[in-house]
Amino acid sequence: MSEPALDLETVIRRDRPPEVLGSIQVDTVADDTRVTLSFGDDRDIIYAVLSPTEAKTIATALKETAVDAEAAATVEEQTDE
Repeated sequence: MSEPALDLETVIRRDRPPEVLGSIQVDTVADDTRVTLSFGDDRDIIYAVLSPTEAKTIATALKETAVDAEAAATVEEQTDE
């Protein structure tokens, strides 16, 4: 008699909101000590008021992710050839 076995299949999905076309705006608050980041479309706009440090952290993360994505796209193009 063989040991009982259990086969499991796991599907991992990222919890992402649906894609929305819109615009991103960056500005400073009236006294220039805070950064306002807003994203939205013609129906809804989301605002975040950030400290300069928080704004730099987001900018760095965006830049690093863009560089990684660009490198991955380059590798993918080379493997397609």
